[in-house]
This record gives sequence, structure tokens and C-alpha cells, in this order.
Amino acid sequence: MASIYQRTNKDGSKVWRAVIRIKGHPAVCQHDERKQVVEDWARRTELEIKEGRYKQNKGKENTLKDLIDIYIQDGVIGHHKAASDTIRQLNHFRETIGDYALIYITPELLLSERKKLSETRSNRKNLLNPATVNRYFATLGGAFRYACKNLRWIEENPCTNLLKLKSKPKERRTLVENEEIRLLQACKESQSPYLYCIVLIALTTGARKSEILNLTWDSIDFNNKIAHIKDSKNGRPRRVGLVKSVIEELKRLFTLRDHSKSLIFASKTAFGKIDIKKSWISALSRANIKNFVFHGLRHHFCSVGGEFGASGTQLRAQLGHSSSKMTDLYSHAEANSTRFIGEAIENRLMREENEI
Repeated sequence: MASIYQRTNKDGSKVWRAVIRIKGHPAVCQHDERKQVVEDWARRTELEIKEGRYKQNKGKENTLKDLIDIYIQDGVIGHHKAASDTIRQLNHFRETIGDYALIYITPELLLSERKKLSETRSNRKNLLNPATVNRYFATLGGAFRYACKNLRWIEENPCTNLLKLKSKPKERRTLVENEEIRLLQACKESQSPYLYCIVLIALTTGARKSEILNLTWDSIDFNNKIAHIKDSKNGRPRRVGLVKSVIEELKRLFTLRDHSKSLIFASKTAFGKIDIKKSWISALSRANIKNFVFHGLRHHFCSVGGEFGASGTQLRAQLGHSSSKMTDLYSHAEANSTRFIGEAIENRLMREENEI
């Protein structure tokens, strides 16, 4: 059966829309200002599809707006961790080139749109960086793949052969030993009752901020000193070991918990997560630590782990990375920690020279 509903456009006008989904056939849609028109179209088209007489228009009339609407409504992006960002990016293209029929969206048009997007300034008045622009077009490419494979509206994805813009990886500095101590002391002095424990967990496990803030009391195994991270960025749950000081701090918070809330770091005024942005910035200021972000604690854990001899496999499992390449990006081997390699070669050369 067709799904028929009314939609309100941004200009306030209303249109009726019909979407037909029949198993084994690509979804088709139609819209009109009059409900009777789309109902008649739906009955006629359903019969043509069932009798094998319906011919798909191959994108001659369907626009990018039509594609984006079906792409979102079908729940294709519902599993995305950053679904809100995906929708925002799709809406950008809906506003800029949404009226184009799909067959007229060419690589040349997309290159022109990419240039315009690259010259767009963010809310902070900075030009969008190349990595952000690449993500916009990766999202658009996903919509076009859906049009090719699921809807069969077009024969080829116009994003396929677009080369990515060269982007500069973000530099994440790590902490030195005295900065670790100053930061933890500043977190202890924070007005936030949770900041010290949150930062201590990040320092000693390498867990992401979102993973820590999503922890619930039933995810902590106090006896075995383990935290179960159920909802990670890559969708794979994992377990991380907790050190003694973290367990002690969690036990203290456990005695003070609100029994009506399952989150460990629950907001006092709502049932959602807390926002530590202000308290984190204040702690950095008190500790006199500059040019450092919370995610740097994850890089710090990985780098220190490498210095203490942790293997790539161990670090990858702890951080929840799906590839060794990603773990390599988090490992910042310092010159002092790798000097021993050169010293070993130097000693061998000196020994060989003395033997000559």
C-alpha cells in the first residue's frame, strides 16, 4: 500500500506526497497540491507495478530533493552515530542544488558546489576545513548510492570519481608529567562533583568523553574492576580495565548517587548527561595548561602506553579502534622514547670501529 501524507514546505505551502514501496521493486513517489491526484496516481501506479507495466523514469523528473526526502524517510541513516550531522549536510544540498533533476547533477556541477562550500565560513567565522568539506560530499555520495542501487533512478553515482580535498590532520598534543598532576589537582578543586572522576577515567583508560558520560551503574563491575562500554563510536561494545583510584572514586560517588537515575554522571536538573565544558576549561586555566582539548587525553593514554611497552593490539583493543592505522594516528612517540634505537646502532658502530 502507498504511504500518503501531507508535507509543509519552508514557504508555508502544503503538498500531498505518495510513496509506494513494494517488495522487489524500487520505491517510487509523487507529489501534488491535491490529495486526490496523488491517491489516483498511487492506485494506478501500484497496479502497473504489480502487472509489470510500470517504467521507471530513471531520474528524468526526480530531483535531488525527492531523493533526500526518501533517503531520510526510509530510515537509511538511522543507524549513523552522527545522524543529525548527516541530515544537516543533506539539507545543505537540498537548499543549494535540490531543485536539479538527478540526471543534470554532474561531476562538474559538484566541483562547483564544493568550491562554494570551501569558501563558506563557519559560525566561528573560519573557512570550513577540507576534512569537513570531504564529509559533506561523502554524505551526498551515500545518497547517490542509494539512488543507484535501491531506487534505480540513476545509472552512475556522480560523486564516485571526485577526488578528496587534501586535509591536514589535527595535531593533538599530549601532557607532560607535571601537567598530569596539575590537571588532576585542578579537577579536584572544580565545583563539578564529577570532573575529577571523569578526567581520571579518561587518563587511565583512553575512553572517549561520550563513552564515559554514557556509563551507567550497571556497566561497572566493581569486583573485577571493569567498565563495560556498551555504545561506542564504531558500534562495537568493549570492556576496559579500571585502576584502583578510579574504583575508589566510583564507590564514593555510588554512595551519593540519585537512585532514580541510572547514569553515573547524571545531571542534577534533568535525566540526561551533564555538560562539563565550562568546568573543564576552568580546570585547564587553573592548571595553566594551554592548547589542550579533552580528546587529547585519549592521545595521551595511547602515547604513554606505547612508551611503557604496550603492543599495538593491546592499545587497539583498549581504545576500541577498528584498524591499526587509526591507532597509529593516536600514538605520538616522543624523541626521548625512541632515542634508544639510534643509541643501539651507535654502540654497534663504535664497537665495530674499535675492532678494525
